[in-house]
Amino acid sequence: MVTHKRHSSFHERVPSAHVFFQSIFFLLLLFLTIYEITSMTNIDEENKSKTGVLEQIYVHDVYNRLGSTILTQDTVVWPKVRKFLNRIGSQYQHALVADVGCGNGKYVKLKPDLFAIGCDRSDQICEIAREKYTQIPIIIADNLYLPYRDNLFDAVLSIGVIHHLTTHKRRVQAIQECLRILNPNGGQLLIYTWAMEQKHRIFSSQDVLIPCINHQARSDINPDKNSRPTSPYSMDENFMSPVEHGSPGRTTPSILASVQNLFQRIVRPSSSTPSTPKLSHQDLSAFRIRPFPMSSCCNEPVNTNPYNKRFYHVFKYGELEMLIEEAAKAIVGSKIVKSYYDHGNWCAIVQKDLDIS
Repeated sequence: MVTHKRHSSFHERVPSAHVFFQSIFFLLLLFLTIYEITSMTNIDEENKSKTGVLEQIYVHDVYNRLGSTILTQDTVVWPKVRKFLNRIGSQYQHALVADVGCGNGKYVKLKPDLFAIGCDRSDQICEIAREKYTQIPIIIADNLYLPYRDNLFDAVLSIGVIHHLTTHKRRVQAIQECLRILNPNGGQLLIYTWAMEQKHRIFSSQDVLIPCINHQARSDINPDKNSRPTSPYSMDENFMSPVEHGSPGRTTPSILASVQNLFQRIVRPSSSTPSTPKLSHQDLSAFRIRPFPMSSCCNEPVNTNPYNKRFYHVFKYGELEMLIEEAAKAIVGSKIVKSYYDHGNWCAIVQKDLDIS
């Protein structure tokens, strides 16, 4: 029997051009996908660093420099906050309460029968509060990353805190952290935020820089009093637009929408800057924050040092509720039980209640 040796065709031995180019296409597509994900991650990290710089300069550093002055001014206890704590005390025996952003500790010391823990982002303010209330635990902590375990507290206070956060995403995260640590069997969170709708103040933007009242801030006389050389760059106020009175409905673009233009014209050579960490401002550009003239609604002297202004995001009617509802999607059982207006603040009580059965 004669056997014929089968010869493989060229197409059987060598991949076709179609298969070859298809493989190249898929490899290229995979590379572009990985590159896009990496780029978006890098942009997200860059945006986080920019918003972090803004909060560091216009919130944390101001509180660290003027802690004693600010705490001297901040002595008013809102009656409805007191009422909230009284109700918590009647519901729970020895209730555990967290005051997030406790400042001078004026709320944590209100009811001795409550076991309250205060925390604040400013180490200077924490030190002052500890000296004043030696029996109350007060720790340094960031609202975005609270160092407490889940479902721990019967009540959480967030009084005048989240309006200092510069982006919508960070405000949502701050609320989620407060909800995370709430007791799931009826624990309640009380939030106070500055309202845009106020009788004695007209805001032309939701994002504003507000001067501190100058009781004893001598840096008002010499703006460089609190300065020391840190880097060849310092903040230039030319990036801020003037306030236009009489137009409370106008708002600036959101910070997230403006992040690519964050801090435009903000950088100029300088021999000294306020006492802040060595942060590089070269890559920061145009975030439109409007300075707010406190003198327009206050008879007391105003600190004119540009570095003693605090960032505020003032809340419109209904905005706080929408923010809470968005945050509550990630925390099962959380819902708003009450919202109201109190002394220039939009306020809400949120309850966390899981149906265990």
